[in-house]
Amino acid sequence: MGRSRLPADRLMRTRWLPRGRGLGSASARLRSAVAGRGTVRAELGYGAFLSYSGERDRRWLPQLRHAIEKQSRPWYKPPHIRVFLDKTGVSIGPELWGKIEAGLARSDWLVVLASPEARSSAWVDREIAWWLEHKSVHTILLVVTAGQLVWDEERGDWDPERSTALPARLAGKFERQPVWKSVDPRPDGDAGLSPDDADFSPDVDGVAFGVASVVRGLSEDELRSEGLRDTRRNLRTARIVATALGCLLLVASTLSVVAVLSRAEATRQRDQAVVQQLITQSSLLAERDPFAARLKALAAWRIAPSPETRFAVLDAAVDPASGVLSHSVPVDSVAFSPDGRTVASGGGDGVVRIWRTGTQRTAGRPLIGHHQGITSIAFAPDGRTLASSGFDGTVRLWDLADRTQIGAPFNAGAGTVRSVAFGRDGRTLVTVDEADSGTVRVWDVATHRQTGHPLDGPVLGTNADGSRVGSRTSRGGIRLWDTASGAPVGGALKGGDGVVTALSFSPDGKTFATADLVGNLRLWDIGARAPVGEPIASPSTSTGVGSITFSPDGAMLAAAYEDGGVRLWDLRRRARVGGPLLAHTSTVESVAFSPDGSVLASASADTTVRLWDVRTLRQTGAPIDTGGQGVAALSPDGRSLAVVDSEQAVRLWNVAARRRIGEPLVRGADSFSPSLAFRADGAVLAIGSDGLRLRNVAARRPVGEPLLDTGDAGALSFGPDGRTLVSGGPDSVHVWDLTARPPTGTALGPRAVGVALSPDGRSLATTTQDNTVVFWDMATHRRIGETAGDHTAQTTAVAWSPDGTTLATAGRDDTVRLWDAATRERIGAPLRGHHGGVTSVVFSPDGRTLATGGNDHTVRLWDVATERPIGAPLEGHGAGVTGVAFTPGGDTLVSWAQDGTARLWNVAATVDPVRSLCAWADGAFTTDRWHEGVPPGPASRTLCPE
Repeated sequence: MGRSRLPADRLMRTRWLPRGRGLGSASARLRSAVAGRGTVRAELGYGAFLSYSGERDRRWLPQLRHAIEKQSRPWYKPPHIRVFLDKTGVSIGPELWGKIEAGLARSDWLVVLASPEARSSAWVDREIAWWLEHKSVHTILLVVTAGQLVWDEERGDWDPERSTALPARLAGKFERQPVWKSVDPRPDGDAGLSPDDADFSPDVDGVAFGVASVVRGLSEDELRSEGLRDTRRNLRTARIVATALGCLLLVASTLSVVAVLSRAEATRQRDQAVVQQLITQSSLLAERDPFAARLKALAAWRIAPSPETRFAVLDAAVDPASGVLSHSVPVDSVAFSPDGRTVASGGGDGVVRIWRTGTQRTAGRPLIGHHQGITSIAFAPDGRTLASSGFDGTVRLWDLADRTQIGAPFNAGAGTVRSVAFGRDGRTLVTVDEADSGTVRVWDVATHRQTGHPLDGPVLGTNADGSRVGSRTSRGGIRLWDTASGAPVGGALKGGDGVVTALSFSPDGKTFATADLVGNLRLWDIGARAPVGEPIASPSTSTGVGSITFSPDGAMLAAAYEDGGVRLWDLRRRARVGGPLLAHTSTVESVAFSPDGSVLASASADTTVRLWDVRTLRQTGAPIDTGGQGVAALSPDGRSLAVVDSEQAVRLWNVAARRRIGEPLVRGADSFSPSLAFRADGAVLAIGSDGLRLRNVAARRPVGEPLLDTGDAGALSFGPDGRTLVSGGPDSVHVWDLTARPPTGTALGPRAVGVALSPDGRSLATTTQDNTVVFWDMATHRRIGETAGDHTAQTTAVAWSPDGTTLATAGRDDTVRLWDAATRERIGAPLRGHHGGVTSVVFSPDGRTLATGGNDHTVRLWDVATERPIGAPLEGHGAGVTGVAFTPGGDTLVSWAQDGTARLWNVAATVDPVRSLCAWADGAFTTDRWHEGVPPGPASRTLCPE
């Protein structure tokens, strides 16, 4: 009687509806009188009989029985409900069946632990059969521990194909959907099970309250409050006795205060329990229902703002997990409306469904008319009309306002119509017949008549307005056609070594991309009629590509693979953007970007469409090719980036325009360990290379004489008022007074890899060779303390929080550590995630986020309050990251690396995750949504401002 693990797509929790009362008070008194007497107890009745099958359920059901029997009673009183549970686990036989039958006869309710194992269990079937013969089907409770139950409203019965946990004998027995429940995971992940069952951690208390509430005929809230009422009653009694010697007014006042405090504490505890439930549910729903996940995280924050609930909102805001739009058949096509608010999908049942992008719920009636599966969908430019093509050889136009078909279908009489596209003005329609002939036809939308002559050839794709099509030649090449004239555009292009399977035109029409059977992607310049660079290699030599599409800005390409994965590719650097989007369980047939490029839709043969948020924590625009070797500094206003380039020149770059500004500030900055630092006003740049010198940024001229004529200053830090500069080098740390004429320097001590002045300029932190951080008083230049040597390898960088209370250090031991600046004690555990050493660290302007760069080519974000990573690593650099810096608003992060590039990342969600979620929902987080997504108890709150 073995059991399988709980599936990842466990059903949502269903509310219990009590259908009857438990045993009466007389029966309860009888149980109490004979509690603990073995043979006599066997003759008493049971409130519930647990029917199950499998070793897994056997392990946690004793806990469930205990939880039911112990609920809402003092320790000295018998249970309100007794539960019958057989634990022998032997085969069904006459002796054991007699025991089981006696238990069934004395039980008021039959609780069936539904699962695929129970479905096939002769034992469970026999117990259900006995119950149906001797008692009522309305006293059967279903608890799903594996598989699923799906009620079909039209049939008025369980869906036989999708209800994998339903015992066969219960089919057709219920007049309406009965009471049932799915086992929720336990929030703390500990159900007392063996290590082998670590991933099966049922919420025993939740199930126990559900069963008890039905058997006793009380709500779960009433059950939970019974114990609290007993405590209150005892407390009131004690207060009365203690204050009996006082005046009646004092007694009344004391009792009133106690009652208020008790109610407040009870409310606080209830709200905290709801908050923890919402956070857990948000995490569990992130992959399959991000709308619900984000709503629950936001509700938790509104109920009890705290670091934990803020992180839940932040984690939900940056999570690119997909929303699921479920069909009952494979889905071949998907398309966004021009405004991006809706998405249409077509399945093998010939039905087109319209969904709201934000809420991921259906919008209005489906479009029904095709007799076979849908092959392609296209919205008209004005968004009012939709065209669909199908295997039935027709193309149909739909009025989206009233969901009706416009006129008769377009019928080419050539079998399957494989794709459809509107012309730029919406007056023409371009269709492609089935792949064998690949005939392209142009239709007048108003008259439904074909115009011009059809084009023949194995067509692979059309551009956005249908004016160009690409076809595959007999020799494996690519030929482009003008649909208006019916003439080819130039000669055939050699398609590469593999057979081309997909083609997509860029939004500007200047390039197109192709994919082949082995998964290689290639870009083509239409004007030059030549490939652009080398092909983008497939992530797997055995994975073909079925569909590709450009992002609206043309910077990325989305590719759908036969293994069910979806991957995004940065076309400028020929590299993958982030990790693969893995959720589909079968071939992905079609991909489409929303008009603003923030959402990617993928349609699959696994009967689902998934919506992926590709906007969160993603690179903003193309990288800045600085040609630098990893040494740079961002100006305080975030507008300019100073870089030491490959020619040993210090140059300025305009960050927004991504272009170089003027002539170099310095030439010949050849140094083993150069460094750069801007003064607080951005007017002066300190350059530590072959000495130490200051440069006026605007005039591009020296400021005074060099502070050092020789040697390297590998670390620099200006004071907040610009009057002080600290330099660290291989010999010593120097503090420079820039107000003196000439500036004077004071040596503090041994060399330092990192130096950082506190935000108020009163303290200095320097790293040492023994991997500690030394603190200095800037007024006296005396050493005032140091941290413990926690780093196990060289400390590479140090940074102060904006309020000066916390210090962050990065090391070659792959860790980042936080320190209390006052006590020099470490805060929490090391932050781990990088591989190969952490090279840089910086706090955001609000101090809530920490950014780090590492030799593993990634940038990572951390939530300071909870010391947890925010989202996935930011990937894009092709070499070790050497520096990171936030712009003044904190919504953009700039990183630079040894690959000669600087990259900008959109991190706006870390500044105000609540606003980010509300903007994403676009008004969908309404009061009604609160009541749908939040358990009863806490008062309704406004999720998002109007």
